[in-house]
Amino acid sequence: MIKKAKIQDMDVEYEVIHRRVKYARLEIKTDKLRLIMPVNYNKDEEIIKNHEKWIYNKLSRMKASQKEAENKELNFHITDKELMEMVLDYVEKLSNELDVRVNKVYFKRMKTRWGSCSSKKNININIYLMHLPFYLIEYVVYHELAHLIEMGHNKKFWNIISIKYPNYKKMEDELLIYWLLVRKLIDNMD
Repeated sequence: MIKKAKIQDMDVEYEVIHRRVKYARLEIKTDKLRLIMPVNYNKDEEIIKNHEKWIYNKLSRMKASQKEAENKELNFHITDKELMEMVLDYVEKLSNELDVRVNKVYFKRMKTRWGSCSSKKNININIYLMHLPFYLIEYVVYHELAHLIEMGHNKKFWNIISIKYPNYKKMEDELLIYWLLVRKLIDNMD
C-alpha cells in the first residue's frame, strides 16, 4: 500500500510491506522508501517520525545523485570476460592485503546490488560492474572482501574500508550515481 508523509520540505511516498520479520526496517532503493514490517504491525507513522532525519538525508542524497547521473554515461569498454579476469586479479591482490581467503567468486546479473559476500566466504559480483571505471570495480571488490572480516555495515566495517579508502563516502556516492544509470539500462532491457 502506498502512503504519503511530509518529511521536512519533502512530500515522501512510501510503501508498507508486511513480512515474517522480527523487526521493522526502512529501505530506500533508488527513490522509493519502503517499510518492511512484521505481520500485523502498523506503526509506520511512528517509525517514519523516529527516522525522519535518516530518511531526509538518504532521499536528499538520492536526488543529488539523480541530478549528477544526468551528466554521466556508462562505460562500454570491457567485455564480461575482461571484467572477470580483472576482478579475479583484484581478489587475489586485495585478499592478500586484507589477509582473508575467498572460497569462490561468482559473476551474476544482479538488479539490487554491486556485489555480496556469504558466510561461506563466497563473493558474488554483479556483471554490470563492467560499466564502471576500474577504480570503482577495485573498490567494490575490496568492499566485498572486507565483509569476510566484518559482515555488517557497522563502524568496524567502515574502519576496515577507510584504511585503504579514506574517501569511501565519495566512492559510495559515485557507486550510487552509476547504479542509477545501470538501473536505467536494466529497465530498458526488460
